Amino acid sequence: MKPDSPVKDTRADLWTLAVSVSLQLVTVLQFHLMKSMILSSGLFTWQLHFIIAVSLAVTTLGFIVPAFRTAGLIIKLVLLFLISYPLGAYIWLSLIFLVSLLVEEGLNHTYPVNLIYMGGIIIYSLLLQQPRSAFYMSQPGPELHDRLLFISIALVVFFLLALVSAGRKQLEEERKLSAHLDRALNSISRANLDFQSYSTGLQLDTLVKERKRVSREIHDTVGYSLTNIRIMLEAAAMMIEDDREQAAQLIEKSMKEAGICLEETRAAMRLLRSKEIRRPRGLRAFFELVTIFSEATGISVNVEFGNSPDSFGPFLDKAVFRFIQEGLTNSFRHGRASEIRIYFWVNTDELKVSLQDNGRGAENLKKGIGITGMQERLSELGGSILFQNITDGFEVSMRVPLEKEEPFLEEAEDDPGFAG
Repeated sequence: MKPDSPVKDTRADLWTLAVSVSLQLVTVLQFHLMKSMILSSGLFTWQLHFIIAVSLAVTTLGFIVPAFRTAGLIIKLVLLFLISYPLGAYIWLSLIFLVSLLVEEGLNHTYPVNLIYMGGIIIYSLLLQQPRSAFYMSQPGPELHDRLLFISIALVVFFLLALVSAGRKQLEEERKLSAHLDRALNSISRANLDFQSYSTGLQLDTLVKERKRVSREIHDTVGYSLTNIRIMLEAAAMMIEDDREQAAQLIEKSMKEAGICLEETRAAMRLLRSKEIRRPRGLRAFFELVTIFSEATGISVNVEFGNSPDSFGPFLDKAVFRFIQEGLTNSFRHGRASEIRIYFWVNTDELKVSLQDNGRGAENLKKGIGITGMQERLSELGGSILFQNITDGFEVSMRVPLEKEEPFLEEAEDDPGFAG
């Protein structure tokens, strides 16, 4: 059977290496402590040292070169046989070496493939527990109670490793899912911002088209009427000497045509004035931003404007707009919130805006371009920004004095990306 790809967590591999190496060294230590109980200990000492040295080299090489682990497993099974063969009834030395092998195979392969490896190794080790003749000495096989205890310990290790590997696989799948969701949220948040821009741009584009249509109507109406008036007046001028009555009729028709033209022009101008492009500002812009965001993402957003005026001035309106926009995006993208609350309050000469969500919060906040931009924009107004975890989520709030001069008024008014 072809082994599955090894776990790519380097720290986990280091722990596996450390545990396996420690157990193999304990095997040597136990051998020296229990020499008197092992019949062949005098002849087997240097061989055991050599076997463990080879085993440690195979373990280390498998850690450095994961592709070597399949060949390493075969070598380890041979070494397990070489350790078990001359021990006879004393099976506890081979048990420790077996546990080190189970640890390697149980943690170097993913669940549930590792269960097949570990189960096969345990069965193989049980088959090795037979009476033998080694070093010209008869070695009795282990007693039944020793076999049962051996199997029990091996199975306990088997199930513990199965639980650990299953947990690691689930954690890895959750990490992959989390990474996938993060990528999806990034795409959705970008799409949401594009949708906001598109929605505002679509409104402006519609109004521009309407104005062009009205201007064409004015052009067509005035042009046609003035052409008729000019022709009639020219005809009246040529007839005024010979046929005064006919000339008077043409002049009268010209006056009526001029009156009709004037009324149509006034009506078109009134329509054009009603279609004047007015971008929402102040609280209206904030409300439209929140409404579009909520419709695009499905997140419930509640806004309380408190005692706020309709507008704080062009530049401060823009700063608040960008603050809310970035806060909404972060709550959706990073906090994965389902509810957002926004509070406005004017206290004497200071404005406070607080955005709270029920998301997962942030232990270590990393300041990106958006947050840095918010801080720079508010610092220009003498304001500040605060980020903090709250009981049921996360809060970002801003404070800015209202009496601050607005040096970038022209920028705020001309910014095509700002609707407030």
